[in-house]
Amino acid sequence: MNKKTNSIIKNIFHLLYSTILANVLNAGTLILLANYFNSKNYGIFSVALALSMVMHFFTDLGVSNTFLREGAKKENPSATFFSYIKVRVICLLFTFIIFSFGIHAFYHEQQILYMMYSLMIPLIIGLVLQSIGITYFQLSERMQFIASIRIFSAIVLVTLTILCITLQVDIHVTAFLYGFSYLAGGLYSLYLLRKNVKFKWQVPFQKELLINISPFLISGLFIILTPQLGPLVLEKTLPLGLVGLFAVAYRIPSALYQIPGVIAGAFFPLLFKHYSHGEIKKHTELNILQMKFMSLIGMCMTIALFYLSPYLITILFGDKWGSAVEPLKILSFIIVLQGFNIAIADGLTTRGLQNRRTIVQFITISIGLLSFYYLSVTYAIAGAAFSALAMEIVSFIGYVLANPIRRTVLTKVVIPYGSYFSISFILLHYLLYKFPFIAMFSTMILMSTMVLLFDQATRDLIKGFIRKKKQQNINHLKDGRQRGNGKITN
Repeated sequence: MNKKTNSIIKNIFHLLYSTILANVLNAGTLILLANYFNSKNYGIFSVALALSMVMHFFTDLGVSNTFLREGAKKENPSATFFSYIKVRVICLLFTFIIFSFGIHAFYHEQQILYMMYSLMIPLIIGLVLQSIGITYFQLSERMQFIASIRIFSAIVLVTLTILCITLQVDIHVTAFLYGFSYLAGGLYSLYLLRKNVKFKWQVPFQKELLINISPFLISGLFIILTPQLGPLVLEKTLPLGLVGLFAVAYRIPSALYQIPGVIAGAFFPLLFKHYSHGEIKKHTELNILQMKFMSLIGMCMTIALFYLSPYLITILFGDKWGSAVEPLKILSFIIVLQGFNIAIADGLTTRGLQNRRTIVQFITISIGLLSFYYLSVTYAIAGAAFSALAMEIVSFIGYVLANPIRRTVLTKVVIPYGSYFSISFILLHYLLYKFPFIAMFSTMILMSTMVLLFDQATRDLIKGFIRKKKQQNINHLKDGRQRGNGKITN
């Protein structure tokens, strides 16, 4: 493996800009499709897309996490990487075979079947190829390659979608080209791997990849099911038109909460390394920093989405989707909870406590299934939105209780940062709710000010970063002068 790695700040930067850009392009594509399809066709498309995400998990079965775990222990994990690829290819073949029987057993309408197959086949193959490259570059801590894969795929996606809409292409062909854009991203991922990795297929299979994989397998299934649960359950309780409405409302927060989730990818390999080397104190400090950073980003995005919901729905989707505004406001609070949940859960995983994470996820999914079913039957879309929020609250409580450093998590992150958010939001919403833009910016400013005033550790971190940058500039200036003097004397 290439030894050259990036700093965690540089990796976060690459993940942040690429995630924002890719999500904006992906969200824009789904917005275009929501206006191009009618509500029924968009509902079918949403169900097919949700099922595709579940199928993609079964091409992984948690082996990406065990590859990161085992790869972090080795100086040269090439043999482990090629064993990882073989497992992914085998899982892909079995997934297509098994799910094809399941799809025909549960879905009989030809329109739904055509949409599913048109979308799923290229999309899942592309996602597998992309995730192989992304996982390798995550381990090698070179997130610029992950950024390029995501952006390339998103650009192809939006380009093909615009062409389909401009040329008034059939919806099934449009669905196929939507999936094909992910396949194009997968081929680009393979190209980057070929440039950076020497392929050696004749290596013995690394059995440690399969050791203790079951917690990752079950946990991964729950992770992928959580955002897809709504469309899959609502398809049985509500008309497809209302499923499409929920999908529109859920699409924006589900795109935004990927930002704190992707940032977590910069911390994940380092957390594994610290714990595997017995550096428990460093692991705890880094995990606490991750929680603060991700929760603060989640809070800012929640505030923005809450106040901008009416404008976003009207501008992006049009007046016909106006009923999605209230569900979107409810769903905006998912993002702040995700900011906490992902970081706390990553602390459990990298401490070897994946079983605890899995138990919490099982409880969350069980409650989610019941709440989505009964609340959607009783309260329709509003009930579905509250169900999604309830799942995140259950996860939050569970992860905190399951954490061995729960006292530290509560006193250093949850209580102070939760207080900054609650006080700022409640106070300024009460005073300024008639002026949404002023309320949004004022809440963010007040919350950030409280963090800087009351969090000594964050202040020290910012001061240290500024001092380091100043010293780097001074050293760079000195080096430049020395080189200049050398040229003069010569």
